[in-house]
Amino acid sequence: MTADAVQAAHRPSSALQLPQTYAGEIAATLRLAWPLVLTQLASMAIGTTDVLLLGRLGPDALAAAALGLSLFYLPMMFGFGLSSAVSPLLSQAIGADPHGLDPARRRSDTSNELRAQLRAALWAVALAAVPAMALLLFARPIFALLGQDAAVSETAALYVLTLIPALPFMLLIGVMRNLFSALSRPRPALFVTIAWIGINGLANWIFIFGHLGMPAMGVVGSGLATSCATIISAAALALCVAYHPATRGMRPFEGLLRFEGRRVARFVWLGLPIGMTLFFEGAVFNAALWLVGLFGTAELAGHQIAINIASLTFQVPLGIAFATTVRTGYAAGARDWAAVRRAGHAGMLLAFACMAVTALVMWTWPYFIAGLYLDLGDPKAVIAAGFAAQYLMVAAIFQLADGQQVAAAFALRGLKDMNVPMWIAGLSYWAVGFPIGAALGFWTYLEGQGVWIGLAAGLAVAAALMTWRFEYLTRHRGRF
Repeated sequence: MTADAVQAAHRPSSALQLPQTYAGEIAATLRLAWPLVLTQLASMAIGTTDVLLLGRLGPDALAAAALGLSLFYLPMMFGFGLSSAVSPLLSQAIGADPHGLDPARRRSDTSNELRAQLRAALWAVALAAVPAMALLLFARPIFALLGQDAAVSETAALYVLTLIPALPFMLLIGVMRNLFSALSRPRPALFVTIAWIGINGLANWIFIFGHLGMPAMGVVGSGLATSCATIISAAALALCVAYHPATRGMRPFEGLLRFEGRRVARFVWLGLPIGMTLFFEGAVFNAALWLVGLFGTAELAGHQIAINIASLTFQVPLGIAFATTVRTGYAAGARDWAAVRRAGHAGMLLAFACMAVTALVMWTWPYFIAGLYLDLGDPKAVIAAGFAAQYLMVAAIFQLADGQQVAAAFALRGLKDMNVPMWIAGLSYWAVGFPIGAALGFWTYLEGQGVWIGLAAGLAVAAALMTWRFEYLTRHRGRF
């Protein structure tokens, strides 16, 4: 018997049928990724709807919302990172079971493991939400400490208070989405998110402008609308988890109130580096917003438009990256090292290609894009649109690095490699990106544009180091 035959004889069988070519892996990744991409775009559309409606109130309202969201998203990003730990745990457990994706043939111990990991994830994010909500209660003094405009800060602080009830439900939604993704059943989360857009848009229209007998509450009304829509959507997704054929057999919520301290602690230990990685990235973008806010309201409104567009386009590679985590997790669980590399490389290639297209659009039509958010008949809005166009041209450049770094980071996540990516993120964004942005913003004439150049530099370093880490771990089997 040849060496190849011996290796084939000992290779674990898997009903997952991991592709043996790059073309096959790209196709498999796309099949899983497209509903995830649509879900991410739909999620982003929720926030975009808020921004578009608030933009009708003028740059001051837009600036207040931007400032409020910058604080709200800091703890939420950490919580989302924590919830993301469930994806590699479930994916590797499924990959280790020859029938992990078949609810009828899945081993009972696999179902038990999936249920236990889901329970630990729900407990972990629920507990993490408590200090996060406590922090947000101090929004007003935090904005004052950061030297933000007093009038804008007052409105932003009230906006944050109305968003606080949404935070724990957003984190629970994140866990349930990851469950469906790991099971290669992302469509229930997509359908719920699409409904979420409609509920949120209608509630914003009612509460912001005062329709259907409600008083016009402006920015604060938008926060109230988002909280109501989020709670309804979390309940709808929980019903999907309870009754969907792919999850019903594992009895997902059985024993939910039973707190298993050791399992929750292990989950937190794994999810903490992911949370910190997202925190480092989210915090540097929030710090950029606060720096730009020191240059004036028009600059802050322009920044919010540009970051909203950049975040919207980022959802495409992010959806691909979620799929990449699952695909690398399946391959790692099946102990197929070649498939791990194919899955990671396929995700990186797809993410890079998508961002190349969006970068071209942002570079070519920046002012037109800014005009979609503002009434260009208003002189103040014209100034804000000019700043937005400047920032969008820089964002077009860092699109490529952003797509590459997220795909590589999520490929590493599928291998449960969490700690080194956390340090890479901290180094890239805070030792490179932030200092460069602050220096160019305050020591040159570039101001806000210089801050955005710093963001681009940090993303480029992160992309290079995350890619190197994946290549290092996977080039020789057994290093992970």
